[in-house]
Amino acid sequence: MKNKTSKSFLIAMTALCPLTVALYFGLVPELEAMRRPKIAGDLEFPEKRPDLRRVSNQESQSRSGSGASSGLSLDWFGENFEKLMAWDKNPWKRQRETFGSHFLKLKGSKDPADQAKARRIEQLADSILRQLLKRYPELAVEMRKVAPERNGFLKFLEFQERYNKPGQPFSATLPVPIPDSLSKLDGATWDTETARRWLDSQRSFIDEARSIGLLPERSVADIDLDQWFFIPARFAKGCSDALLLDARLAAEDGDVDRALASVQAAVGLADHLGEVETPSLLATTVQILVHLGTERYVLTEVMPHLPPGTMDVSAWQNALNPRVQEPGDFARVMTGEFYVGGRYWLFPPVADAEDPKYPPDPEALLDTYSGIFVDVVNTHRGQPVSRLPDIEFQPSPPDLSHLSRQSREIMEMLWVGSGAWRKGWDRAQSSSAMTQAAFAVMQGQAVPNDPVYGLPYRWDPETRTLSAPDGPAFKDMDLKPLKLPKP
Repeated sequence: MKNKTSKSFLIAMTALCPLTVALYFGLVPELEAMRRPKIAGDLEFPEKRPDLRRVSNQESQSRSGSGASSGLSLDWFGENFEKLMAWDKNPWKRQRETFGSHFLKLKGSKDPADQAKARRIEQLADSILRQLLKRYPELAVEMRKVAPERNGFLKFLEFQERYNKPGQPFSATLPVPIPDSLSKLDGATWDTETARRWLDSQRSFIDEARSIGLLPERSVADIDLDQWFFIPARFAKGCSDALLLDARLAAEDGDVDRALASVQAAVGLADHLGEVETPSLLATTVQILVHLGTERYVLTEVMPHLPPGTMDVSAWQNALNPRVQEPGDFARVMTGEFYVGGRYWLFPPVADAEDPKYPPDPEALLDTYSGIFVDVVNTHRGQPVSRLPDIEFQPSPPDLSHLSRQSREIMEMLWVGSGAWRKGWDRAQSSSAMTQAAFAVMQGQAVPNDPVYGLPYRWDPETRTLSAPDGPAFKDMDLKPLKLPKP
């Protein structure tokens, strides 16, 4: 009897499986659709802005009570449904889509109807941004008015686009690669004649890069985000490296003015990327890479090869312009990331109600995304650089338990790597501070302290070597010593 009952139960369960799958396939999309706003751009935020740092466990539990029970059920179903669809033996297996892929497909489509939809979504996304800026005025940014012919950022984008591979945006490389023997920029394999031949062959390219780098203004105003949301490091770094090689050769040739101009232009190209009104983390990363590489190369490879008696230390310091940025500058960069990341990866998908991965809580998602950046701005603005090590920075998003599973995944994706990026930004400030200290020593001033940690640099006048201070923070940074040229 027991075996007969078990057999009947198995038969019943087998019969129910197709029904369960059918109910899930039919019911879950309907429930999700019911929870979406009728018009994705018509958002209704709660009256009170959330304080993300004060979301307690008790609040999280209350949000997961009776009012959220259907959402939690859908989270469970959704997560396991995606596992089922990704299962290798599933006959209905399909490629997993992510939030926003629907909008990107529309943008990439050649169908005029799809293009019209994409434009409407972008208009709604702009409306979402305006609503968020009213709610979070701390994130508002004033755009500059720069004429196109004076806009170094625009000119660099146009320059880069000319060297893209056909049909492949952001693929630009130098027209002729820097010879391998010169590409490391460490001076170990420097060969004057090899450098001269390559630089002469690329003279028009380098002259144009120099003229763009020397432009004093830059702005993202009225430039389509598709042109610049992604800044590839390879081309910008290649341009600055070419200018540094030119500076080194000019120094050997005694052409001090050209050497100074090429260095200033290398720094200017980097600043065109990172000193616009809304820089992204990626653009700022490229800026930092170019700045730090330029500072070291000038001190160790360009200035030591100037003709005797021609080194004007203050002129080289002005050309390099090593800057130690304050916490408020970090807030500016993070505000830029709010704009760039939001305008490309978040606001258009939220404005696209047809997205199959549309989250059931778009207002809460936008509130959480914006609130994290507001928290960074409020904790960093107005603080001195000496407070940098003490300012708390969230390496991962705050408590996200009040969000749906989809929104939690989106937030985690948008915030990934931010902790490591902040650590690199902090290191860059101490590296540039060390460059400032090097110029102070070369001008006969007392060896200063690191402005962030207040510890003294170590100076060996016999070997003319400047080293980072002692301390655990500097061991982690691994700042290489600088051998300073004699003025």
